[in-house]
Amino acid sequence: MRREATKTGGPSPTAQSPSLHSSTHRIVTLSIPDLAITVAYFSIPVQIVVGLCKFPRLTRRATPRVVTLLILFALFIFLCGAGHLIRCIGKADTALFRTVNVLTAVISLVTSVYLLPFIPNLLERLLKRDSDKLSDDGDSLEAMEDGEATEDKKKEGGIPRRPSTGFLHRISRSESMPIRRIQDFIQRKRAANTDADMSGEQSDPEPIAETFEHTSIIFADVSNFTEWSSKHTPSEVFTLLESLFFEFDKLANRFKVFKLSTVGDCYIAATGVPYPLKDEEHAVVLSQFAEGCRFKANEVMERLSKQPGMDGVEQLKIRIGIHSGPVTAGVLRGHKARFDLFGDTINTAQRIESTGEAGRIHLSRETAELLERSGKESWLVPREESVSAKGKGSLKTFWLEVGKDFRLPARASFSVEQEIADIDFV
Repeated sequence: MRREATKTGGPSPTAQSPSLHSSTHRIVTLSIPDLAITVAYFSIPVQIVVGLCKFPRLTRRATPRVVTLLILFALFIFLCGAGHLIRCIGKADTALFRTVNVLTAVISLVTSVYLLPFIPNLLERLLKRDSDKLSDDGDSLEAMEDGEATEDKKKEGGIPRRPSTGFLHRISRSESMPIRRIQDFIQRKRAANTDADMSGEQSDPEPIAETFEHTSIIFADVSNFTEWSSKHTPSEVFTLLESLFFEFDKLANRFKVFKLSTVGDCYIAATGVPYPLKDEEHAVVLSQFAEGCRFKANEVMERLSKQPGMDGVEQLKIRIGIHSGPVTAGVLRGHKARFDLFGDTINTAQRIESTGEAGRIHLSRETAELLERSGKESWLVPREESVSAKGKGSLKTFWLEVGKDFRLPARASFSVEQEIADIDFV
């Protein structure tokens, strides 16, 4: 009877067990493709979070908007992976799956809103790179207009690429050829690092010179340097100058400032020449650079004061002067050929520096007006007394105090020989 009941009374426990085991087997097992997709989903947010934590200096230098965008993107990918995993284990019809889908949609919308301001800069960068490729394929403005490629020129060594950034104003067809020739000379000289051949006649008798209407010039001088250097050895003096100018050079690369020269303890640089900048940007960039130089100078002095033989260096301060205006720029060819600037703007910038105060940044009225037009009025502090400058009479000047608005560019990858992405000072 028991045997018959077993046969006729419905499924036995042993008959039910295969379905239970198979159901459990489906829950805990994923196919290899599904497993690979799940791992790929979760690896991306893990890499982003690890990168933000592993490189805190880069994270601090990035703008808050960029960090927020990275976090939102990591969360979006994580939710996509969670949804895929839930669907693979057979829970697609549950409230958990629907909740994950809603969260994914919300995060996707928020990420899109944060990403929107980056789109114009990205498109501009791509368009500029395409424009640079066209301009580099030609050896003249006529070649650029005709769209003629000069592959032979590239094979011969050609002209190195000029930098293209959001700040650099590309030369238009209406601008003169000397500007392009000046830039090409600087590129060739830096690439070859050689002087002109003095054995024969000039290959091109036409001078390479042009007027740059919108430039800013900076003179940065170490106050009381002469007195300090007279009490120290040549090695100690050059330790100071090399340490200081090395930091200034790094800042110049980061801010896209063109270093002109050093004369003794004076560092001279410019913006707007030989690569023109848009609108008042040359004054804004050089002001940011000057604030960075002041900060780095104090840092260098403090560090060197702890070294043997460098006593008194902590009392030295940097004195900076900036003036804006037109300059005549060109290439003085021959032995030790060099790029040089001339004009009243250079002389005035030097006088603005010499009439300043140690540890402060002194601005001419012309530079201050450019900063005002660019919305940087908060950076300006009017000097109470007028300045009497030789050959200029009485001048109304300003002190620069960037304060909390000061930002170092996000990357230090700029050089005249290579192209970089736009730098955001916001």
